[in-house]
Amino acid sequence: MHKVIAAAIDSNILSASESFIDQCCAQNVEYARNYDEKIYDVRAPPSKHLAIVCCMDARLDVFRMLGLKPGEAHIIRNGGGRIRDAVRSLVCSQTLLQTKEVMIIHHTDCGFTYFSNNDQVIAALKLQPGTNVGNLPVFQTVPGQVSASDRPDFMPIEDLEQSVRDDMAEYKQYPMLNQNVTVRGFLYDTKTGLLKEIN
Repeated sequence: MHKVIAAAIDSNILSASESFIDQCCAQNVEYARNYDEKIYDVRAPPSKHLAIVCCMDARLDVFRMLGLKPGEAHIIRNGGGRIRDAVRSLVCSQTLLQTKEVMIIHHTDCGFTYFSNNDQVIAALKLQPGTNVGNLPVFQTVPGQVSASDRPDFMPIEDLEQSVRDDMAEYKQYPMLNQNVTVRGFLYDTKTGLLKEIN
C-alpha cells in the first residue's frame, strides 16, 4: 500500500507549469522532419492479423520485445494488461480489422502487484486533488452483470501467472469476442527480457 500512497503524494508535487506534453510536441516537430508517410500506404488492418493485450507500463517496448514493425499488430494497452479493459478495442480489432490471433501479456514488477485490494486505491484517491471519491463508477466484476452492491474493481494482481490464466478464461466469457481464434497467454520477465508461455 505504501507504494500506492507514495505515488499519489509524488504526483501532487509536480508544478502545473512544467508540462512534459510541451516537450513531446517539440520532439514531434523533429520527428516530422524525417517522417515516412508510406506507412499509411498500408491498409488499416494489421498485416500479421495479430492483436496484443498488454500492460500500459511505460518501460515495455512491445514492438522491440516481439520483433514487430509498425503496421503489423494491434497493441491494446491498459493497467495490468487485463482482458476486461480491452474488450471494446478487441471486438473492433477482430470484427472490423481482421485480427485472428490474440496474445495476452502480463509482466513481472507490474505496478498492479503493488497493492492487494481496491481500498488501497481509494485511499490514494482521497489524497489526490481533483478527484471525487464520493461518486465512484461501478466497474463490472463479472462480464455483463452489475448490481447496486458492486464496488469499483481496480484488478490488483497477487499471482502473475494466475492473472494470465484468469484473463484467458475470462476471454471465453465475452460472446462478442471471437472464440474461434488463437488466444495465448504469456508472462514477460523484466529481468531477462524473455516471454514465458502460461497454460
